[in-house]
Amino acid sequence: MDRIKRMFFAVDRAFGGHLPPSEARKRAVRHPLRFGLVGAVFFGGVAALAIGRIDLPTVLYSLAMGALVSLGVVGERKRMIHYGFLPRPDRAAPSPPTS
Repeated sequence: MDRIKRMFFAVDRAFGGHLPPSEARKRAVRHPLRFGLVGAVFFGGVAALAIGRIDLPTVLYSLAMGALVSLGVVGERKRMIHYGFLPRPDRAAPSPPTS
């Protein structure tokens, strides 16, 4: 598993994953459930417009897509923690200097 993790981060660095994230990405990873809900509403709305009605399969599809968006955001949060862009959850955030 460690080898797969090292390979993932090597490919990630090659594609610019080590660069600082935008403020919007930082805000999204702080609230993965809200972002997933927005994704669910978006995908559900697009599916409802394409089909022309809202029924159970459309709602289930939007919930599944929202869950996938949330999982992707959680993965992005873990990636940002790995590169040090976010504080680790088991450590306290450094307090800003007072002067």
